[in-house]
Amino acid sequence: MKELELIEIKREISELNTKFDELSKSIGKKVREQQKSAEGRGNKNPLAYMAGALVGGVLMGYLLGRGKS
Repeated sequence: MKELELIEIKREISELNTKFDELSKSIGKKVREQQKSAEGRGNKNPLAYMAGALVGGVLMGYLLGRGKS
């Protein structure tokens, strides 16, 4: 009886590993697509993204440095 339980557990683990591998590949593909999309938008108008990063950095510096006086 215990052997049958072990076989069933091994089969379920194998199925979960297969599903995990498929999910991992799917997530990787989606991340690569999003990366290419972001790079394309950044290459079209790099100054706008640089300005946004600058404003974001200044705001973060201001907010984080406010309480240190």
